[in-house]
Amino acid sequence: MTEKSDETSILTTRENQIAADYAQGESYQQIADRLCLAPSTVRTHLATIYRKLGVSSKLELRDRLIPVVTTLNDLPIERPIRPEKPSIAVLAFENMSGDPEQEYFSDGISDDIITALSRSPWLFVIARNTTFTYKGASVDVRRVAEELGVRFVLEGSVRRSGNRVRVTAQLIDGTTGGHVWSDRYDGQLEDVFDLQDEITRNVVASIQTTVHLSTIQEPVERASRPDLTVWELTMRSWHLLYDFTPESYAHAKTLLERALAIDPESAEANMILSLINHHIAIMGFVPDVQPAMETAYALARRATQLDDRNEYAHWALGISCWGLLKYDESLAALERAVALNPNCSLAYGSLGTLLGILGRSEEAIANQEIAIRSNPLDPSIFFRFSGLALAHYMTGRFETAIEWAERAIHRMPRWYFAHFVLAASHVALDHHEDATKVVRSCQGVLPEICVKDLDRVPLRDPDRLNELRARLINAGFSS
Repeated sequence: MTEKSDETSILTTRENQIAADYAQGESYQQIADRLCLAPSTVRTHLATIYRKLGVSSKLELRDRLIPVVTTLNDLPIERPIRPEKPSIAVLAFENMSGDPEQEYFSDGISDDIITALSRSPWLFVIARNTTFTYKGASVDVRRVAEELGVRFVLEGSVRRSGNRVRVTAQLIDGTTGGHVWSDRYDGQLEDVFDLQDEITRNVVASIQTTVHLSTIQEPVERASRPDLTVWELTMRSWHLLYDFTPESYAHAKTLLERALAIDPESAEANMILSLINHHIAIMGFVPDVQPAMETAYALARRATQLDDRNEYAHWALGISCWGLLKYDESLAALERAVALNPNCSLAYGSLGTLLGILGRSEEAIANQEIAIRSNPLDPSIFFRFSGLALAHYMTGRFETAIEWAERAIHRMPRWYFAHFVLAASHVALDHHEDATKVVRSCQGVLPEICVKDLDRVPLRDPDRLNELRARLINAGFSS
């Protein structure tokens, strides 16, 4: 393998995508519109890309990427094994309206179909965050099916004109490229949720010969239908959640506060605002994280009260409990989320993290592996990696913990918890020089980091928590 082919490993999937698009002549705004990012976020990604690749211009970037792509295309690619049960990937529906503002509308249609299909315990469904990485690209459906390890691929388009909407969808056999089912739906904008229900039922019916699937009892829309404007605001905020920046979270909070001013009983708006506050706290974007944690918890409880069958609301409640030491409530909420949606990778992953916090390491590993397999391109996968690192650390498999912690840091250098597990694992192995290097690296991106920050995601066992604190202080972190 050439030196240049090695360089692609230092870029994340999102960074590789942005680098390729920018090198081919797209503007910040064009990339931002297609990937549903803020232009400032694209600029930040490009600054990181330039630094990692050691380039200073678009021309240098293009010259660097061309041989890399050629080399990578020649390499054998390890494909995931297709699961025994029927499997499906739902690609982002194409926005045919000619208005970029409607991107959130077409994405939402795809989201709800994924959610409805994922509720079947007899289907393996690739998560949204992975399938949406193909958004805006001209793809070969058979290649997508092979890369994701699935049998079926659903694709479609949405055209919105005034108060009318047209949705087309087609289910394709990924092994042959043949059409299994296709249909078109026209309706009034106020009937959009009924259209989503109809589409989902037809998709399910088309694969009944392959799986014993009972009729979906719950409609795609939640029990309380949000006003479409509220729905659009929450969709935009959901996209911003995965930017993991203080600026994006501030923007999301503004959008969600607008949504709740319109409809205070929107379960989705309460849920996503809870998630924003939770991530503000655990990522350390405010000096005092306690108020954000308490706000996240209150909003998540409100969301579950408004819609008890919303698995994401229970997921939000489960993770909001960690910093408040409500472990039993967290376990009940996350198990409820998985029960409601057996393919919810986020719930599985967070349940895995909680089980690691509780010291139930083997169960933690099993849940994290399920989450990674169903959502391998998830932008938040660094949480899964650090969860695996914690689980292996708790069992004394420190070398393996180091490997997973390093993978987490590679994906998200600002994720303090991965740095903590990495440093503590080196201390446990008497690798004190390596531990010191970890501390310096962490302080390079998080200058104010200290052992007290462990309280954002504390271990339940006080003895193990004190042991971890001692190792972090031994490594060189300030208390």
